Amino acid sequence: MKGSQALSKTSHNLVLYSSMSTQLQLEFEFKITKKKELVLAYSIYFDLKKLSLQLHDMMQFLYKYENELSKSDSDFLFFISKVTKKIAFDNEFVLGISYDEDMCLFFHHIINKEIPCDCINDDGTQELDYHSPLPLQITVNQSGLNLLCSVQSRSFLLAAPQRCLFLQHDKYYYCYCDGFIRPLSHDLYNFIANCLDESSFKIQDTHDQFQFIKNIYTPYKTLLDWQIRADFSSLIPEDITPDPLVTLRLEGQQLLLDLSFQYDGVVVSSSNTDKEIINRKTGKKMRRMPDMELIFQQDLMAVFQEYDLPFFLNNPGDIAKFLDKVVPQLIERDWAVNSDVKEFHVHKDPLNLEFTIGSSNKDWFFFEPSCQILDQKMSLQEIAAMILDNQGYIKTKTGFVKLSQDSQKELNSLAKLGAFKVGQRFSKRDILPLMTACNAKGSTEDSQDMINNIKGYTADQCHITPDFKGELRNYQQYGVHWMSLLSKIGQGGILADDMGLGKTIQTLAFTASLDEKGPTLVICPTSLIYNWQNEIQKFLPTKTSIAYTGTNRHKELNNFENTDYIICSYGIIKNDIDHISSIHYKAIIIDEAQYIKNPQAQISQAVKELSGNFKLAMTGTPIENSLQDIWNLFDFVMPGFLGTKNEFDFSIRNDDLSSLKARVKPFVLRREKREVLDSLPEKTEIIQKCPLSDEQMALYKSVLEQTKQSMKSNNKINILTALLKLRQVCSHPAIIPELKDMNIPSAKFELITEKLVELIAEGHKVVLFSQFTTMLDVFEKWTKTEAIHFERIDGSISSEKRIQAVKRFQESTTPTVFLISLKAGGVGLNLTAADYVIHVDPWWNPAVESQATDRVHRMGQLNKVIVYKFICQGTIEETIQELQEEKRQLLQEIVDVDGIQERQIKIDDIKNLLFS
Repeated sequence: MKGSQALSKTSHNLVLYSSMSTQLQLEFEFKITKKKELVLAYSIYFDLKKLSLQLHDMMQFLYKYENELSKSDSDFLFFISKVTKKIAFDNEFVLGISYDEDMCLFFHHIINKEIPCDCINDDGTQELDYHSPLPLQITVNQSGLNLLCSVQSRSFLLAAPQRCLFLQHDKYYYCYCDGFIRPLSHDLYNFIANCLDESSFKIQDTHDQFQFIKNIYTPYKTLLDWQIRADFSSLIPEDITPDPLVTLRLEGQQLLLDLSFQYDGVVVSSSNTDKEIINRKTGKKMRRMPDMELIFQQDLMAVFQEYDLPFFLNNPGDIAKFLDKVVPQLIERDWAVNSDVKEFHVHKDPLNLEFTIGSSNKDWFFFEPSCQILDQKMSLQEIAAMILDNQGYIKTKTGFVKLSQDSQKELNSLAKLGAFKVGQRFSKRDILPLMTACNAKGSTEDSQDMINNIKGYTADQCHITPDFKGELRNYQQYGVHWMSLLSKIGQGGILADDMGLGKTIQTLAFTASLDEKGPTLVICPTSLIYNWQNEIQKFLPTKTSIAYTGTNRHKELNNFENTDYIICSYGIIKNDIDHISSIHYKAIIIDEAQYIKNPQAQISQAVKELSGNFKLAMTGTPIENSLQDIWNLFDFVMPGFLGTKNEFDFSIRNDDLSSLKARVKPFVLRREKREVLDSLPEKTEIIQKCPLSDEQMALYKSVLEQTKQSMKSNNKINILTALLKLRQVCSHPAIIPELKDMNIPSAKFELITEKLVELIAEGHKVVLFSQFTTMLDVFEKWTKTEAIHFERIDGSISSEKRIQAVKRFQESTTPTVFLISLKAGGVGLNLTAADYVIHVDPWWNPAVESQATDRVHRMGQLNKVIVYKFICQGTIEETIQELQEEKRQLLQEIVDVDGIQERQIKIDDIKNLLFS
């Protein structure tokens, strides 16, 4: 129904009161033409003078009285000027509106500003009411399940349409009725129109009935005169939260899940599309909550994904896993689960397997081919197959058994290491990784003794010779026991304890207890030769030692076989290999074993020519740059154990890291300070970010551009040189030869010297590390200028002078700065008198920095240690810091805990990280 066409109108006069700022008045009337068309005619007065409604005249008026008219007046008059038309009526013309849309906007302007108006009709004058209910009566009757709606006096309204007017424009809806005017909603407008179009408008669908009550009757209960003759309470469905229900049934080999929802006891399938439900017993009508049902469906799918289960459960392992893991979780979430599936009973507690190792003699071992699962014996191959097929579940006579995570990992490791091959025998060397990789017991005395030795340890198992004059901590006693075990089975090892845990003292206690005749050879950096000799004299005063070094060293060769310990450097080994390799040693110890990380280097090849009953590599950084480092160490201590270099590289490329870790585990002993030294003071690391100075930044960008050009050439020497210069700019431009006289300031240097002044004033001792000796020169010059006491160690300092410098630093009560070259002084020093460490510049490998820091944070340290690492923002130093994290993870990957994939420091990595 169209308002003005279905309901013709009568005439009314409206006078606007003084709510407007001027004396503006309006009168209008509705006229019906001979063609039964509705016209709204009006006149407008300003100060009792009639205004011309011609557009030109109206615009002149608005311009003239711009300052006197309110904005409301101006807006309304401007609207009138646009919509007013000259309309023919009874042989004359009137000015007004003939379109419903414009009439709607006309009323909207008046109502929106709540303008008081008088309405003059046949009954006299009355104030137009836009607050009271419309005098329009609607009757709602209930007939069975239907609602019948009708408008009272419908025939009269249709016969005398001037009584009621409905208008619409865009989103605006209005109804005028006998001096009352009110805005309507879209739903109410359509509802009244439907009631006027039909003598009795029927609402049948329960959803439509609910929408009528919710969107029409309830919000507009006071707008119309409603006559309700129906029980709405029986028609309005209640909001009931559903409870999820899963019904399980087995069809053939597939477990089927039926998801449904319970509404006040009424079960509704998830596939049911009804929007409402009725409880037939109580007659209660309930509205479905599809959003809540969807949440339950998504929850169920999420649980499937959490346990990596397919949605079609036709695998016995998947079914067992669902019943074991998913069902209890659903019940815990208050889901109802109905099931008559009894064939898939799952034992509650996970099972730990125990593998049996036997021995054919003292030298050869084998795995028993079966394990005990509950009350039945099953072959290892059968167990492994079921684990693979059944998601970690094993089918037994009494139901399914879940293997523990540890047992599943052990099975996987043992399978990779070839433990289950029929007739497979293992030497003592090869059985150790298998024993440490699983929960094992021995079926023979020899096999059980091996298991006890590698897994169990008590203090009485550690046999220390009375010649050793020192006290060993518990973890150090275990280290001696571990070396003794490896020695007894004819194998070597890698002692990779953290710096400061006493690797030297453990090694001396072990080697002194060896029964074999012959000397022990110790190979170490030149700077540590006298450290070793001092430690031998301190802890083994009855033993003899030779420091095989210096130009007159060859005179000592004849004394080798009658000396307990021979100590020499890597460089001398390389030069004198013909002489030194002619003797068979009872033990060969290489200290700071990262010196032989390169298999092609002459030092590595020379060390491998030496023969001895026992070989040990000592290092706090077993993996300095890549996994290839670990291969070369094993190629020295246990040649052939990790295969050829090509075989090793192939396994690494194929990500066989778990097998590698299992194989090396018994032969690498690594303890961190935090694990074994409860009494060691806390260490705090602080990353101090510092921006470059303006001059530094300009220089850095210039060098960076040159570096990019070097990268394009792909010349490794040029690239490394350019990177070196970038790092030097970050530390101090003055350490670059061509820039040293330009006096370009260094923001990092200024920050560090401020910190040093503060620490020295507070009475602290500080150890400062830098990779650049020229940077140490800058700090040395500064300390002299500031009259600050300092010591210094770099590659030019002899071993004797190193010892003297350390002694002065340790014994002095004067606040001191110890300037140390990272490479030359990062090992073999005990600087526990300091409590602050400063790293001027980062290095690729964090283990090198940690090793240097541990010169201070080690046994004997009584104070909390604060470590400052100064990093220039937005530079290559931040990139180095990122790479450091990767190297730290790489070290843990093989030696400590499960890690991530290896990444080596390569030129391509540097290119990608810096210039991509």
